[in-house]
Amino acid sequence: MDVVFAVDSAQVPTEHSGLVLVRKGEHWPADDPVVRMMPSLFSTDPRYGLHYSAEPAGYGDPPVEQATAAPGERRNVRRG
Repeated sequence: MDVVFAVDSAQVPTEHSGLVLVRKGEHWPADDPVVRMMPSLFSTDPRYGLHYSAEPAGYGDPPVEQATAAPGERRNVRRG
């Protein structure tokens, strides 16, 4: 089962359950109807699911983009 983490807190209206409260940091099944309805509210980045008393080193840093292609992967590059 794939899991995603809530990046913010929100009340999400659903068809069958009324309002569902999503709290920042909660983990949800990736195929849940609430996740499918509001995909921008969730991330696969596990840092959103951490609980801590002091912010861990590197927590606020944005994820690093991979600069080179993995073996067998092609990257779209425009050369002038």
